[in-house]
Amino acid sequence: MEKAKIRSFRTNLRRFERLLESQIRDACFCMGVSMAQCHLLLEIEDQGETTAAVLSESMGLDKSTLSRTIDCLVGCGLAERREHPDDRRYTLLTLTEQGRKKCAEINLVNDKYYENIFRLIPEDKHEEVIRSFGSLVDSLMQDNAERKKQDKCS
Repeated sequence: MEKAKIRSFRTNLRRFERLLESQIRDACFCMGVSMAQCHLLLEIEDQGETTAAVLSESMGLDKSTLSRTIDCLVGCGLAERREHPDDRRYTLLTLTEQGRKKCAEINLVNDKYYENIFRLIPEDKHEEVIRSFGSLVDSLMQDNAERKKQDKCS
């Protein structure tokens, strides 16, 4: 790909990062929980009942970082641990009722924000934006996974 196109992409990505960071700080998108806790809550909501190993893989986090965030969510009463019925080596994580309510609050605020953003994009471009953004995220995740493999082999 041409260097000018790469630079243009990088410029837009930096602008996107700054705008998103600003919105997150200013709009209380995470409703009283940290960004890490917010992401973990929403991931648990998406997966339902899950394990720390599955969350570590899906979120690309090391287990110690993830464990500290899980401890905070459990301590705040937003998530709970219970023994895996088939394998005692694993602990299952689920949201508590309070955790589900917190996710609903987070989703409501964020859905409204992004509905407003999509109003500024021509309707015939919505699917293209969603598909392109998904492709970018998938590529970043694939690259991240490949880098982790290389780091383990080094």
